[in-house]
Parts: sequence; C-alpha cells; structure tokens
Amino acid sequence: MSIFYQIKKLYKKIYKYANVNFIQNNVCFKNSTTKRFVTASASINFTGETENKKQSINNKLKSVIKKYINSPEKLIQYIKLLGIKVYKINNAEKILESLQEEEGFILPQTGIKSLLLNNLISLYTQKRLSVELSSPPMFIFNKNNTEIYTIIRALHKYYGFKYNLPGYDEKSQKIYKKIYKGKNSEAEINSCSINDILACREALARDLESINFALEFSVENECAKKALKKIKENNSASI
Repeated sequence: MSIFYQIKKLYKKIYKYANVNFIQNNVCFKNSTTKRFVTASASINFTGETENKKQSINNKLKSVIKKYINSPEKLIQYIKLLGIKVYKINNAEKILESLQEEEGFILPQTGIKSLLLNNLISLYTQKRLSVELSSPPMFIFNKNNTEIYTIIRALHKYYGFKYNLPGYDEKSQKIYKKIYKGKNSEAEINSCSINDILACREALARDLESINFALEFSVENECAKKALKKIKENNSASI
C-alpha cells in the first residue's frame, strides 16, 4: 500500500537525521514508557515497558479480530461496546483529509480543530455535538463499504492510545502531521529540535506498527480463504 511506503520512507529519513545530522550534544529524551539517551557517539534506548505494552496490545487484539475477521460490521459493534463514539459518514476519507486526519481512529482534539471536527460530524450525521474547544477520542468510518483493514488499523491505534504508548500525545502527533503532510518535509525536519524529531519518530513508529498489524491479518485472512477454497474444490473433485 502506498501509504505504508510513504510513512516507512519518512521514518527512515527522520531516523537518519536524528542519529547523524542532529546529534551533537548529549540529550535525554523521555516519554510515557521510553527513556532514550542520545550522545554524539551513541543512542541508548530503555524501551522495556513500551515493548511489553505493544505485545499485550497485539495479543489482545488478535483474539478479538479472529472472531470478526469476516464481519466488519460486527467488529464495529465491538468498538461501540468499548464506549467510544463511532460515526459513519459519506466520503469520510476526503472530508477528514481537510483536517489532516485519516479514516479510522481520531485522537482527542483541542482548539479550533476540535470545533471544525465537531461541526463536520454534526453536518454529515445530523447529530448535534456540543460546541467545545475539546473533543474526545472517536472513530470515523465511511458510511458504506468500510474495509476490514481500515477497522483493524484503527482499533490497533485506539489500544495504543489507551495503553498510553509514546507517540499518541498531542505534541508528537502535531509534529508528525506537520512533517508528513507538509509539502517540503526536508525543510520541516531541519526546523525541528532533536526532542521534536525523536517525538515524531515515536508517532511514526506507532503508525507503521498499526499498518503492519492490519496487513498481517489481511494477508492471513486472504491465505485462509484461498486454502479453504482449494480444500472445497479438492473435496468436490473427489466425490
């Protein structure tokens, strides 16, 4: 998928920039579950808690998704049972792009962006949302034909946010979107501090993980369908 390669390419660019071009002084970068010391000669990570949480998320989601892999609507019903608002609107992808968001899981918003998001939802769903400078986490999907891949990726992001993984905080997401959506990412990267770059790298890593997780299930499901079809064909031929 093109989005996967775009994000992966940007991740490599930022990783190289942080480790080669920007590391001149000793830096200590901390977030919710990671501690990283960066010096001119080495970068040392202490990410045990982050890795444990990621594994826990993957294990939990695998058991859930296997139940609903062939039923996107049932997976959406599961999301609703989590107590998170789910909105379905026409052309969700194009509408959300205007806010630098993607179809799926939407992180809590503040300020003008929150107002715009709430107004868009009210306009396209006929549901009146309160006019506030903050909005809770939510899911927004296309009204028709939402791909199972999109739902899985969104659910993975939600659990990453719920488990407080680094990269889902407002600052990291703001820097990430500024660089990823910017017309000149090189210039955007050059204007960032080392801590901003490392925060952005966490957000990028979480996005790649959600894509990889969804792709893995999509491939497994497709292979399972082909195997089942072959078994049925073989059984029919032998009768």
